[in-house]
Amino acid sequence: MFSVFFLIVFSSYAQLTLNGDLYISPKGQMHVTVPKTVFMSGVTLADRGSGNQYGFMSFGENSITERADHNTHVNGFVRSYNRKDFVYPIGHDNIYQPVHFKSDDTDAILDFAYSHKAHHDLNTGNTLKKVSDEFYWSIKGNGSSKIYLSWSTFSNLDKLTDNLLENLVIAAYDGEEWKNIPAEIDEVSFQEGSIPNLLAGSMSSKEPIDPENFTAITLARKGSTGDSYDFEVSEAITPNGDGVNDTWFVENILDYPNSIVKVFNRLGQPVFEAIGYQNDWRGNYKKNSNALPEGSYYFVIDLENDGTADKTGWIYITQ
Repeated sequence: MFSVFFLIVFSSYAQLTLNGDLYISPKGQMHVTVPKTVFMSGVTLADRGSGNQYGFMSFGENSITERADHNTHVNGFVRSYNRKDFVYPIGHDNIYQPVHFKSDDTDAILDFAYSHKAHHDLNTGNTLKKVSDEFYWSIKGNGSSKIYLSWSTFSNLDKLTDNLLENLVIAAYDGEEWKNIPAEIDEVSFQEGSIPNLLAGSMSSKEPIDPENFTAITLARKGSTGDSYDFEVSEAITPNGDGVNDTWFVENILDYPNSIVKVFNRLGQPVFEAIGYQNDWRGNYKKNSNALPEGSYYFVIDLENDGTADKTGWIYITQ
């Protein structure tokens, strides 16, 4: 390894390819402005130092990265000036776990670092049952921003959520306790480009948050509230006319006339959507009579039409 105190790479067309290990010392910075940085091998270790005395790798407002994974990424802080489509190539202990943010604030600058270990304080507010004791992201910076968090098989969400993805929320640490941040599971993961499930996916804050109010952010299990829902959803559709599972049944859905129901195939493509669902879908493509191929499909149910996924899961269609 070698120390990098301050390095700037400029070019309008160049591509930076990273092969091998790099080291950025505390208070050091490696700033990249090339349009694309490709992680091929090795880990860039940005020394986390203490307090605000940390090293970091930063990227210009038109920069993106590609091919970061468990074997090659930045272990430590990354800063981005790209406020629209930058995925932070961060990880820890050979585990890659990126974040993403979007902001309309032209002064927004956010630093993130991933830690694959428990935060030193797991105290939660009343709206959270527990926060992950497996991982968290440190956050520093300013500018109101919408935050996107990802997870993978190493996140062990089955344990955190009791195998129910609808229990998942975002939590942010304010220095005293973890706060519930209104969030929703993304229809398509920003990391994988696939429908989120317990093994991999992403979720995002519903509204921009001010990073100056928090020092860390993670995934958590929501607590019990007066607005929680418990309802059954049929697991299969067999539209063969025998009167059993001919249509997809969602318990008590008729009590929610503004509900939104969405169904996707395994590629993340929408195949059905309804507002005020009437328990009448027979497994056909959108609103025509063409039957969908046999297989598993992912559904998202928002009972109040407020952007919250109150129920998610899989349904199997067979003829």
